[in-house]
Amino acid sequence: MEPTPRRNLREEQKVLTHRRLLDAAVTVFAEKSFLDARMEDIAQAAGVTRATVYAHFPGKAEIVDALVDRVYGLMGEAYADLAALPRWTRDSIRTWLDDAEARWREMAPIRRITNAAAPGAFRSLSEGRAQYLEAHERYVGLLVGHPERWRGTDPAEARQRALMAVLQTESFFSVWIAADWPLETADPLQLPADALCHLLAPALENDGCSPDAGSR
Repeated sequence: MEPTPRRNLREEQKVLTHRRLLDAAVTVFAEKSFLDARMEDIAQAAGVTRATVYAHFPGKAEIVDALVDRVYGLMGEAYADLAALPRWTRDSIRTWLDDAEARWREMAPIRRITNAAAPGAFRSLSEGRAQYLEAHERYVGLLVGHPERWRGTDPAEARQRALMAVLQTESFFSVWIAADWPLETADPLQLPADALCHLLAPALENDGCSPDAGSR
């Protein structure tokens, strides 16, 4: 029975090393840019050998691909949290937005790097488009995955509302946080909360989609 735990331990170590390399790559690409960075720089930042880096990634382009995967994964976790809320109300959606902001701040350095590395570092355009559509199909599926929540709403409309909620949230956080757009409002998340409540109104358990609900 000994081999199985050892295999699991090796697999865990491989995953941890993979994550460490990606974290190191974010640091290196931010300091030197994608073009100037070397695999040796990433190895040094991660505290591993050059051979270890190549064992995980054939080249810098594959590292950027993995960083894109990480972004999609973090976004998926955020929408899974929204879908898992027992009740959708204005308060619960606002609380989710607070948590989502923290996730997007975690993603921000990665988004800046992947944007700067485009287009040469990415998969082909067709592969990138397929990945984007697949990820967003997954997010929409999470939000409409509880039919009882959308009772009485046409499924096609529910899907469009979910898609618009995803795209609006993604665009807002990308511009505000990743692109560092200055917002001077006292509460930058109040309007996004109003917008989300409006889009998800058929699935809310109250009429909290009213903008006035956030100011009382």
